[in-house]
Amino acid sequence: MQPNRFSIPLLRASVWSTELLLQAIPGSLLEVASGAPETGFLDPMLRRRVGPLGRGMLHCAGRVAGDLGPLASVFASRHGDVTRTMPVLEDLARGLPPSPTQFSMNVQNAVAGVWSIARRDPSPSTSLAAGPETLGLGLLEALALHEANPDEPVLLVYGDEPLPPLFSPFADRELPLHALALLIGLPAVRRLVITREPGANATSSPLPQSLHLLQALNSGEAQGPWTDGGGTWRWHVE
Repeated sequence: MQPNRFSIPLLRASVWSTELLLQAIPGSLLEVASGAPETGFLDPMLRRRVGPLGRGMLHCAGRVAGDLGPLASVFASRHGDVTRTMPVLEDLARGLPPSPTQFSMNVQNAVAGVWSIARRDPSPSTSLAAGPETLGLGLLEALALHEANPDEPVLLVYGDEPLPPLFSPFADRELPLHALALLIGLPAVRRLVITREPGANATSSPLPQSLHLLQALNSGEAQGPWTDGGGTWRWHVE
């Protein structure tokens, strides 16, 4: 089966993590940050409602969106904000109704909602979770939105964090707490070229997709193959 090839026009890129994932290379499109995320653009009431993962995602979104106006967006996360999920599950296990505040920030599109409120931006937004291939498929969703309206840029935001101890036996890869954002649009500063060959694979790559993609963005060197049950991915930047 022939692989599918996609060329994604990039304008800006940002990554954040609690600890430095990689050193920024001079001339790289990728802005690298670690430590406390920058969320000063959020109203304090909103900021208090968002957990560490959400703050990291909003940090990256803010860095690539800058002072641009309304932006269609795709927010992607394999597990979402699991620090919000656990209290809800614990309440249900005790036979208690979940806290409305905890529940409202536990849904998959909670961070997208905070972004929309903070920017007063009613643009369409998709929140996506798709297993180990969440980032790659989120990129293709964002590319589809851009191609439907090539004159308008599209924001892609991704984030994930380690599973809590109760769920750690189900973790198939080690996930650092990290987030990234890409601004997709024209005229492109660089192009991210993705190839994906569908089909089951006998072995899975030990690292998450995001670390492969970040290395490609930062170094400019081709990365892959990254494999999982859904297919094989490769990335390079032109």
